[in-house]
Amino acid sequence: MNNRRLGATAAISALLLVTACGGGDDASADGTTKVSVTTFGCEIWNTWATGKGIYAKHGLEVELVRSGGGSAAVAAVLSGAADFGYVNGYTAINAYNTGFPIQMVSGANVNALPPAAPAQGVFVGKDSPITAPADLAGKKIAVNEANGINQIVTASWLKANGVEPESVSFVALPFAEQIPAVLGGRVDAAQLGYSLLGDHNDSVRSLADPFASSEKVYIATYVASKTFVAGGDAAERFHEALKETTEQLEDPANTAESFQLLSECQKVPAETLAAQPQNALEPSLDMASLDRMSQQMVDLKLIQEKPDLGPFVAEFARS
Repeated sequence: MNNRRLGATAAISALLLVTACGGGDDASADGTTKVSVTTFGCEIWNTWATGKGIYAKHGLEVELVRSGGGSAAVAAVLSGAADFGYVNGYTAINAYNTGFPIQMVSGANVNALPPAAPAQGVFVGKDSPITAPADLAGKKIAVNEANGINQIVTASWLKANGVEPESVSFVALPFAEQIPAVLGGRVDAAQLGYSLLGDHNDSVRSLADPFASSEKVYIATYVASKTFVAGGDAAERFHEALKETTEQLEDPANTAESFQLLSECQKVPAETLAAQPQNALEPSLDMASLDRMSQQMVDLKLIQEKPDLGPFVAEFARS
């Protein structure tokens, strides 16, 4: 896995040689700050915050910019192509440990742990002969990003179940292409969230949720360049907007409406989305959990030693 990780790092480094870091707040005449935020597409917190005017309430005009994965999001932030990068905790820590001038400014999603229903899965076709982790040896598993969070957690799950991760071929595919690739026979399985299945619920089944055997893992966080964070209070206002959004989404009175908004974005029936298990929302950042994730990366030989995360995590974003 190290060679691929170093390849991604080199790609970001090359990008930095020809681009400048993002600047501070870009405020309009009415005081609203225009910011760009990378997205994988239709995150429930973004659909709610946009649809209910929470970003606007916090003085933010948000433009969502598509990104294929965490490394691309970090590159976008460092190049100034985006102000906030949507990235999993492992990729964020790796980028910071590599020396890139970024800060983590908010959390968003953490894994659903028992007794909550599994929110992630290793999905195979409904009629696939694969029924257990051992059956995945020698097979292809789709993940959204090479050496990203889904590959790290799935590799740990395989190893815990007696399967050497090196015996599996991880194939990087965008989330939207993963289940069609499983059903079309291009890969044997895919690791992603139930909420990303779209209308394929009845076409696949999950072997297990590899995240369920982990402690708290930050599946989604946001990073910004140090220059941007220091240039104004937009990063703190963004974090506060996500906190308010989470409070509203956790109110059962808003459940039906939130899935209706998500349905309009994903073009999938609201009742289908509501039936899919969801990961937990957590905008505040727990330093102990991030430190534990760093140690896991050391144990997997992805980094040599744990970095000091103090300068990395913005004070206003900590729990």
